[in-house]
Amino acid sequence: MRHLVLTHLHRDHTGGLPDFPGARVHVHPAEYRAVTGPADPHHRHSLDRFLPAHRAHGPLLTPAVADGSAEWFGFPGMARVPGLACEVLLVPLPGHSAGPAGVSVRGGDGRWLLHAGDAYRYHGKTERAPPSAHPAFAPVQPGAQTGAEAVRATRERLRALRRVHGDRVTVFSAHDPWEWARLTTPTPLPAPAHPGD
Repeated sequence: MRHLVLTHLHRDHTGGLPDFPGARVHVHPAEYRAVTGPADPHHRHSLDRFLPAHRAHGPLLTPAVADGSAEWFGFPGMARVPGLACEVLLVPLPGHSAGPAGVSVRGGDGRWLLHAGDAYRYHGKTERAPPSAHPAFAPVQPGAQTGAEAVRATRERLRALRRVHGDRVTVFSAHDPWEWARLTTPTPLPAPAHPGD
């Protein structure tokens, strides 16, 4: 394993880093600055959530390459992950950490898959109108975020992305077991038109 691309550096996303000590760990530049720069306003918060045991081996933290003028479907601040065979972008999704980003990968068919990280934990927050919470996840978000208003704004942008560009972008969060099952369950083949075919 030579490259790992993370949405952010909280403990539930960094636990496996020691298993890949030689891998480059790509994060959005804002997340990188918060963890590595003591002057960053979120430095202490970021280090508290990036456990010492997960960083004791000295992970090769690598900021993605930001292009200040670049946008991805209207999301500003996108950064490219260099050195990979496919197109991988880190798309800022503010609110959960100092520099949380969705990991967006373009498939061979030109469609994008966006892992929204912790921008939401339940698809009802971005798929339903009005948004709905799941009682098991509702208590988790407030204690982990850096800005409640930014979290709400990010969810609204994800709602709009699904609504306007759902034919070109699939959005998901691996924290949502129902959404994950829907995306990873193979579609059954249609029954043959004639028995015995």
